[in-house]
Amino acid sequence: MKLVKFIITPLSSFASLPTGDMIFGHFAKFLYPKDKRLDNYLQTPQIIFSDFLPDGYFMRPTLALDKFGVSDSDKKDFRKKEFIKIENLQNGNLECEEIKFFETKQVIRNSINRKTFSTDNSGVFAPYGLEEIYFKEKIALYCLYDENIFNEEEIEKMLSTIGKSGFGKKSSIGKGQFEIKIDKNFKGFKKVDSNYYITLSPTIFSKDDEIESCFYDVWSKFGKFYTSKTPFKKPVVFAKSSAVVKLKKQKEYIGKALNNGYENTSFVQGYSIVVPFEYKE
Repeated sequence: MKLVKFIITPLSSFASLPTGDMIFGHFAKFLYPKDKRLDNYLQTPQIIFSDFLPDGYFMRPTLALDKFGVSDSDKKDFRKKEFIKIENLQNGNLECEEIKFFETKQVIRNSINRKTFSTDNSGVFAPYGLEEIYFKEKIALYCLYDENIFNEEEIEKMLSTIGKSGFGKKSSIGKGQFEIKIDKNFKGFKKVDSNYYITLSPTIFSKDDEIESCFYDVWSKFGKFYTSKTPFKKPVVFAKSSAVVKLKKQKEYIGKALNNGYENTSFVQGYSIVVPFEYKE
């Protein structure tokens, strides 16, 4: 498997915060079922995406606050420090930072019935609130892929197509548009002789991961199909991104995939890229 880094330039606001499983879902829509390269994804991953992350940073690892040396009086301020420099984490320095990776704004919008060109069937003005996300920092996206199945130029091209059409919630009205390019200077993460790893996307743990211990928060997702007679997918419970796992042996990724569709097949990326870091229990 080869690890590559992309730099994302937003061209619009987003209506949903991009996570690795969402990015994979849009990517897979271009391939499956016509392209057979993802046929065995439930058994082994051919490609894994991280969340959108600030360039040079990971999200704060999911550890108890006392592991960061935070006193009771400082807990409120520390919770604002949601990110950590990659080199600091890998070197065992758990000094976190408060950075403005993105901000949210509440925007008032109005639905229009395209048949009647009015707000609804009764013609009543019916505004609604929409939370929009504006990224403030340079965005990094990491991708681990099988070199025998994909190449980075092909991945970049498909992600660029997704960026032009819009991504995630409200993409039909232009939300989630972006440009993407390969970071040629990226040579991978530092190799660290440690059994502790941080995850870069939501994860579904597997018994094959050989996890000795783990620290994580839970996230439930109720997915929907873009177009389908049965729009709702089966709900899935993930371990949130930035989970900390202690593994019995070194790995590039952990997790497993699921088919969370009812009538239609829908792969969910429960795999996650993992990055080792020094940690003293």
